[in-house]
Formats: sequence, structure tokens, C-alpha cells
Amino acid sequence: MQLNYAKREVSCKLVYYGPGMSGKTTNLEIIHQRVPDQNKGEMTSIATEGDRTLFFDFLPLDLGQVRGMNTKFQLYTVPGQVYYASTRKLVLQGADGVIFVADSQREKLDENIESLKDLQQNLEDYGLKIEELPMVIQWNKRDLPNAMPVEELNEKINWMRAATTTAVAATGEGVLNTLKLCASLILDRLNAKEPGSAAKPQKAEAAQAPAPEAPPEKKEIFVAKVNADQISKSYFTQYCQVQYRLASRTDEVDDFKKFSPEDKQKLLDSLMNFVLLLQDAKKRGIAAPKEDVDAQVAEYLKRFKSREDVDGYLSRRKLTLDNLRNEATKNVIISKIIQKVIPNLNERLKITESEVRDFHSANAARFGGRPLDAAKAEVIAAIKGQRKKSLLDELFMRLRQEANITVFKENL
Repeated sequence: MQLNYAKREVSCKLVYYGPGMSGKTTNLEIIHQRVPDQNKGEMTSIATEGDRTLFFDFLPLDLGQVRGMNTKFQLYTVPGQVYYASTRKLVLQGADGVIFVADSQREKLDENIESLKDLQQNLEDYGLKIEELPMVIQWNKRDLPNAMPVEELNEKINWMRAATTTAVAATGEGVLNTLKLCASLILDRLNAKEPGSAAKPQKAEAAQAPAPEAPPEKKEIFVAKVNADQISKSYFTQYCQVQYRLASRTDEVDDFKKFSPEDKQKLLDSLMNFVLLLQDAKKRGIAAPKEDVDAQVAEYLKRFKSREDVDGYLSRRKLTLDNLRNEATKNVIISKIIQKVIPNLNERLKITESEVRDFHSANAARFGGRPLDAAKAEVIAAIKGQRKKSLLDELFMRLRQEANITVFKENL
């Protein structure tokens, strides 16, 4: 906490913590989008090796005062990757409160627990106890089909009995509620201190009370069921918007794209195929290692000259880095499954010189009329792309034949 008596202003630091790709940056970006311009500062990036820490100031006008002074919050995110441990610890210095963004997916349970232990250790290094700091755990990605029940998450993760919220940060649901709850806990704690007292950590009231009851779950509307996994309408809507923004030929995208029934069905088929792919990958023990995902994202970002260009592109298309990482994850899993389940893959991907010549001749306009020698690499890449799509379609057909799929068309 910092006091500015001249401005009669109290500045509080709130840090978003959690495992990599849990939605911390998305939370911050949603808040920055929704806070009125006159109540916020610019989003600022602190460069770290290969990643960034984001922060900005904002003035919450509806949360009250501290000792008669207005309050200003500085919101920070920290990188979730293990190799940024020093950055995470540094950003926690002087934190007045923490929002721990947990990924609700069952396969992310161990990462959540590991990240929470990391938070606990870093706080202890600063002489703080995790149960004595105003903290809210946000159960994010509640719309995903493999999200664990809130009660089970509380039992396995929330040993310090912190306050909790649920969210779908990608759509903005629950983001501001989480922020307001944690900000209120911080202000309540600061107001409970005697004026002029040292800023020693005090045991938070929430830590003494029984674990808060999980908020009642909203009745979800589902558009499809793929084996045991249900696809919610909110997640499907988000998926459609992201696919549209990624595929758009220009950066001028609609705030909310409306789709025809035919387009919705095509997008739902695509999403169901992806769910089937994830299910099959899980059975086979196939995962998308972080280094592979990061490498794909880094390769994609090479088309931009600077970080500012990346941020501008994402802003114009109303996308986040998490959207790019999700696409990279999908591509990594697809590549690994194809290699594992399709026999003689290399043989089936072999391309003869005559095939290259025929494809180039039949698609001359596609390659700008350039001679074969100048366009050969692109021709080969295009043929391989078609081959992989054909092989993938074969895989999807087999998975669908073995699956139990129900589509709720009335909910599309």
C-alpha cells in the first residue's frame, strides 16, 4: 500500500497469479476494456525474456475509501511458466492482495496445486502467510466440457479457505465480480488497521471462517454431447467468434458476428471433431507440451515486427494470446495423433515431381502466375496440407463412428 497525502489517495497492488494459460492475461485485458477511460491508465508491459508482465492503474469509484482517502488499484499479471519464477516473485513484492486464477480443467489440477504452492513459498519469502493475505480463487474456464465440479476443486485446492468465484474469462463472465470481491477484501483489511500502524499482515477474516459455499451454478444450455462431454452454448458461441476472428481476411471484425444456421452447423462439426480428438488423445496419453505450444506461437508471431504490432493485431481482431495458444495446442495434438495412429504416414505424405507439376499447372492463379521453380516450396506445402486434411478427415470419420454424439439443434 502507498499513501499520497497530497492527492488524498491510497494505491493498492493486486496481483493475478496462477499456472500458465489459466486466463490471467485475459482477465486483465477484459477489465481494461470495460473500465471507463477516465478511470484507468494505459496498459503497460514489462518485458521479460520471452514473455511479459502487464499492469495498469484504475480507480474503482464504487468500492469506498480508506481512512477518508480515495483508492487506486494497480493490477498486475505474472507469467505462469516455471522458468519465470524470479519474475513472479518480484512482482509479488508489496502486493496487497492476490487473485489466483485456476484452470478448472481436470487435467490442469496438478498445475494449479503446484502454482499455489509456488505462491505460498514466494509470499513466505516476503514474510507473509498465504492465509493472511486478501485472496480470491477464481475457478476459470467453467464452460469447458472437462471442467471439474466447484465442490471438488474447493476440496482439492482451496485448503486455505479463500473466497472463490467462477468465471469464463474468455467471454468476460465473472471477471469483474472477481475483481470487486478481492478489492473489497483488500479495502476491508486496510480500513481495519489503526491509522499509522505498520503494514503487518493480519489474519484475514475469511481464513477464520468456514470455507465459503460455492456460488450456485447457473443452469447451462448445451448444444451437443460428445460421449461424456457436453458442449455448452456459451463455449460454442465463444468458439464461433474466435474462429471468425482468426480466419477473417481483414482486421476489421464485428464485435459479435452473427452466423447462418448452416455456418453454425459447420462450426459445431469442427468443434465436435476437436472434442473427439482431445478425448482420443487423452486415451492414448498424448499431450501438448508447453515448449511445443510456445514454439508454434513464436513461429506465428514472427510475421510481426514488434510486440506493439502483435498487441495491435490482437486488439483489432478482439483476440488474446490465449486464443493463439489454444489454436497452437490444437495443432500440436493433431500432429502427434496423426503421427501415432496413421500407419505409413511418411509414405502417404510423399509427393512426386509429377504431382507437383500437375498441381502447379492446375492452380497457376493461386501462385500468382510464377514459374514452378519460384513457387515450388509453396506448391509442396499446399499439397501436404491437402494430404494431412484428408488423413485427418479419415480419423474424424472413424472417431465419429465409434462415438455417441447428440446435437441439440433447438439450442443452436
